[in-house]
Amino acid sequence: MRGRPEPRASFPSLRAAGTRHAAIPPVLETSRPLLEIVIRVCAIYVALGVMVRLSGKRELGQLSPLDLLAMLLLSETVSPALTGQDPSLVAALTAAATLLAATVLTGRLAFHSRRAERWIDGAPVVLVENGRIVEAAARRERVTRQELETALRKHGIDELAAVRRAIVEPDGQISVIPAGPDA
Repeated sequence: MRGRPEPRASFPSLRAAGTRHAAIPPVLETSRPLLEIVIRVCAIYVALGVMVRLSGKRELGQLSPLDLLAMLLLSETVSPALTGQDPSLVAALTAAATLLAATVLTGRLAFHSRRAERWIDGAPVVLVENGRIVEAAARRERVTRQELETALRKHGIDELAAVRRAIVEPDGQISVIPAGPDA
C-alpha cells in the first residue's frame, strides 16, 4: 500500500511460531540464538581465566601501562567472539549478564571450596625464608632480585638478613614479615 511504511523485521522465533509479525526494532533483533551467546561467553570466560592464571601472580598484582593496554586490546579482540558478531542490544546484554553471572558463580565457588579457591585465586608462595631467597620459587613466580629488594624497601627493610619471610600473595603483591630482634 502506498504511503504506508514497511513493517519492521520481527524475532525469528515469532515468525516460526506462526504468530503475527510484531514490529521489533532492529537493535533488539538477534542474528544468533541467545543460548549460543551464553555458551560463547562461558567458554571465553573459562579460557581467559586459565590464561590469566597461567600468566602468573606478578602480572596480576602490578599492571604497568603496557599491561593495561594489553588488557584493553584483549577485550577488544574477544568481544566479537562473545556475541558471534551480533550487534544487537539483546546480544550485548545477554553477553554482559552471562559475564556477570560467571563472575558471581566463580566467586561463590571460591568462597565455598578451598580447593577451588586455590585453583582460581592461587596460593601464597614463600620467596624469602629466614633471610635467604628461595631461588626455585623466585624463578617460578618470575620475581627478580631487584623486584624483591624494591618490595623490601617499601616495607622499610634494607637487607635480606632482616627478613623472616617474604611471600608473593595470590594477588601478586609481596608481603614481608621482618625477622625478630633476636635474629
